[in-house]
Amino acid sequence: MKYSDLDPRLAAAVRVAKEGSEARKALRDIPEKKMSTPVIAFQRPPRDADELETAAASSFKMRGIRWLWPLRFAIGKLGLIGGLPDKGKGLISCNIIASVTANEPLPCNEGHSQQGSVIWLTAEDDIEDTVVPRLVAAGADLDRVHIVRMMREKGKQRMFSLITDIGALRRKIEAIGDVALIIIDPMTAYVGVGKVNNSMTSDVRGFLTPLTDLAAEKQVAIIGIMHFNKKADVTNAMLRIADSLAYVAAARHVYVVVDDVEVEHRRLFVKAKNNLSPDNNALSYMTGARKVGEDEETGEEIFAPYIIWGAEHVKVTATEAMQAEAEGGHSKHARNEASEFLQSRLAGGPVMADDLRDEAEANGISWRTLQRAKKELNIDTKKKRGSTRGKWLWSLPIPPRARNEDD
Repeated sequence: MKYSDLDPRLAAAVRVAKEGSEARKALRDIPEKKMSTPVIAFQRPPRDADELETAAASSFKMRGIRWLWPLRFAIGKLGLIGGLPDKGKGLISCNIIASVTANEPLPCNEGHSQQGSVIWLTAEDDIEDTVVPRLVAAGADLDRVHIVRMMREKGKQRMFSLITDIGALRRKIEAIGDVALIIIDPMTAYVGVGKVNNSMTSDVRGFLTPLTDLAAEKQVAIIGIMHFNKKADVTNAMLRIADSLAYVAAARHVYVVVDDVEVEHRRLFVKAKNNLSPDNNALSYMTGARKVGEDEETGEEIFAPYIIWGAEHVKVTATEAMQAEAEGGHSKHARNEASEFLQSRLAGGPVMADDLRDEAEANGISWRTLQRAKKELNIDTKKKRGSTRGKWLWSLPIPPRARNEDD
């Protein structure tokens, strides 16, 4: 048989094998004394040897980020929402589900979500008296919300596990067909008792990697709900998410919910991390309640809470919000201190905003507190003459001129 009669790849393999055999025979025929340098025979690796797979960057096709919630939660990525219990994380989940399943608008004119079905793993609330009423209150399409109850294995029921049951989750995504979002509330309830050490980075990565791979493979957004750890004195939001930074490292977006100490009964939904979009402002929200139906057995009216988003964004970072929450009652005192600082500092005339910020921080006054004091005092702002880099001047407001009695 000629090489030309074979598949090109097979022909190449035959040629290499033959040439290698002939070379080894020739080496054996050379007298040892005539060899000026030692010869090392090349051995081909076994067929089942490990192989490093690579591909040229030029072989990949570029594509843009596809968003479930524009600029906040991306399709094919893992996001996290963290906070203390009873701060509204579950209600926010219901609100997002309503946006995805029933095209409810997103807050602050941020548009609409990608439409589709939702798989919801919820372990802490009763489905009939809590979960479903809240979904109705949020305006969700119940037919498109698939609530995970239990895993069935060999005729027995058990909890779903992120460690062993990713394959079952993949098959459910394929069976439903149009899944856009998976919510896992809370993530720590689905890792099994004693099977994973949540403070060990290697353990957490071990089950998060298959989960993030699934999100990318099936092009679904995954949002995990997390409870803050017990480090109450820590005001870095990412250090409050569980006891391992592996959760934060695996997630592309991390948001936290905290009380807004400036407005009673108001809370903030604020970004701690977002690798895929520019910084965006926080959202504010309160909770309300509305009638969602009647109990068929008792005839009593059923009311359920829901999220009422604020009409405007809030300019605050996660660290600032958590610091203010930690200070609690000291917030009003801090604002008064900032007001006194501004009135004293601006009494002599306009001052550059950058200088005010540096001086305030040196005196223990946060930038957010200074801005609120600025708003309360109606401080005037204008760009410095001749400035090309956005240098701003702050000055005390000019009091209105007294009107003449004849006017």
